[in-house]
Amino acid sequence: MTRTLRITGMALLIAATCATARAEAPKLGDGKGQVTLTWDEFVKITGYDPAKKGSQVLTIPWTQVEELTGLKVAGAMKNATVDLKWNEFRALLEWSIKRKDETPPPADYIVSANRYTGVLADDGATFQLVAQINVLRQKGWKRIPILPTTVALMGAKLPDGVFLNAAGKTYELLTDKSGPIDVTIDFAVAVNKSAGINQVGFQRVLGGSSVLDLAIGRKEVDVKVTGSQSLVSKTADQKTQVIAAVPSGTAVAISWERALPKVAAAPTKLYAEVAALVAVADGLLLCQEVVNYNILHTAVRELGLQVPAGASVLTVTGSNVQDWRVDKDGKLQVILKAEVIGTYSLRITFEQPTAAAETPVIHPTGVQRQRGYLGVVAVANVEIAAGAVSAATAIDVRQLPADLVAMTHQPILLAFRYLGDQPKVPLTIKKHAEVGVLVTIVDSGVYTAMQLADGRRITKAIYSVRNNRNQFLRLKMPKDSEIWSVSVAGNTVSPAKDESGSVLVPLVRSARSSRELAAFPAEIVYVETPKGDVPDRGQVHVDLPVCNVPVVHVMYNYYAPAKGKYTIGWGASGFSGPLPVVEAFTSLATGAGRQVVQVQAAKQARQMQKAFDARVDAQARAAGATPLRVRLPINGKLFRLEKILVLPNDRLYFDLHYSGWKASK
Repeated sequence: MTRTLRITGMALLIAATCATARAEAPKLGDGKGQVTLTWDEFVKITGYDPAKKGSQVLTIPWTQVEELTGLKVAGAMKNATVDLKWNEFRALLEWSIKRKDETPPPADYIVSANRYTGVLADDGATFQLVAQINVLRQKGWKRIPILPTTVALMGAKLPDGVFLNAAGKTYELLTDKSGPIDVTIDFAVAVNKSAGINQVGFQRVLGGSSVLDLAIGRKEVDVKVTGSQSLVSKTADQKTQVIAAVPSGTAVAISWERALPKVAAAPTKLYAEVAALVAVADGLLLCQEVVNYNILHTAVRELGLQVPAGASVLTVTGSNVQDWRVDKDGKLQVILKAEVIGTYSLRITFEQPTAAAETPVIHPTGVQRQRGYLGVVAVANVEIAAGAVSAATAIDVRQLPADLVAMTHQPILLAFRYLGDQPKVPLTIKKHAEVGVLVTIVDSGVYTAMQLADGRRITKAIYSVRNNRNQFLRLKMPKDSEIWSVSVAGNTVSPAKDESGSVLVPLVRSARSSRELAAFPAEIVYVETPKGDVPDRGQVHVDLPVCNVPVVHVMYNYYAPAKGKYTIGWGASGFSGPLPVVEAFTSLATGAGRQVVQVQAAKQARQMQKAFDARVDAQARAAGATPLRVRLPINGKLFRLEKILVLPNDRLYFDLHYSGWKASK
């Protein structure tokens, strides 16, 4: 049974498209990209009958469809056929031709190869460009840039239908043809000569990589081609031939000069300058050393040095140091990541017992000449003197190199200069007993006290502290005083109390400002309440907290009730004790100073009034009562008392004779 398969529309178009893409498609004719069939083959395949007119059907066996399209359909399709009406076949042909014409090439042209053959001379250079170009676009005129207009054209060999034109800054080829074309163009370029070096160059506007084939009419010439990926040069018959490959986008830039005779490599020469600093500590010499090399003729990758007996190398640093090691004979070998030539520096740190006999200096080996400088400092309580010096000269410290002086902040005590690798500088070291020094000091203590007519007193003390390593500031507080708050460096802290009853205020360590320790504030607010009634007139005794460290400057702002009188007899001052009354505080470099105290006095008084009010309110509410507002005498009569340098455990107090307090209550 013969099966007939009728295919129309898009399915047939897809099958026809697949047929043209397979390798088994019908033979292509003369590079035209078209399917060519003889009339007999067409009639045999399609069954077309030219005698019939109108809507006859072309019948194609399915086996031939499979051969054309490469499609295999499972099942009994052996005797099947494809029926196609003549008008559908004609539409298919028209669509195929139209689709073929509308598909543009990816580029108008491609450069298959190009080669520049040049002859270089001192008075000019001539080149011949041979290029193979494949024009892809079929229709229309094409522009192909080929050379810059900065070169001078001497001749051109072009195929028929290809023309040379100058447009803007480039020479270009004009053609309406397609397919491969070969062009040959001769041109000349000027040569620039400076300091015995000839240079020639031009911009390549033709795409793709290029091969430069250059000839120079003399031998022993050193030729360089900028950006070349390979360069081969050979000399024969009194001329030099150079072949170079230049990648796409790189301009042609050629330079040549007379080749210098090759000189045999000279042996490496090393010169060294050493800057060594020896710090004398307790039983140990701590050493820093900088070795500055000058490497001549040939690069090196290994450097050798000799370590004195008994010394232990701690670190070796420098540019590109890969590894270092010290063998049992004290030879230090430094291995670099890459060879170096010229100047190079190594920095070495090591230590050595003070009992060692040799001079604590590491000497570079294999050098032509060595010179060095040695500085000695003390980092412990020792006295240093030089013994019998040989192969070295004592110099003034100001003659030491700046990089050696910069190694330390300590004063350099001894300085030496030497030449060679055998200096002997024995050191005589004498240990002295240590004397304790202050580790904590109070630069200033500023007190602001508010005295009430009923005998109560609230005081705020601000200590400007510099602390190195003490944990607490110990204060012996006045009898029957109650501490309200304590803060250190702006942060609230919780004080403690030791077995002797002293209050312990936790301290922080001072930050280092330049070379000095920076001061920080320690603030304490306390209240004193008398046990009995205070009479209208009499004497009040005021004790100040006692510090366990020196206080350089004590300043006391005492606000007494404004309506009271504070004189004895014929107008004598009512104050007595080790704190004298002053008109204004002395300004000290280490203290808060007069200006700071005067500016902050009123502010501190307001802060204390606010703290006092808050405390009274809290106590009243806790007792279930209505708070009563109690005003501190911030407008009271101000007295200033002062003392310079208060030592630990010095008792500070003053007595005040008064009258008229009853009216102030």
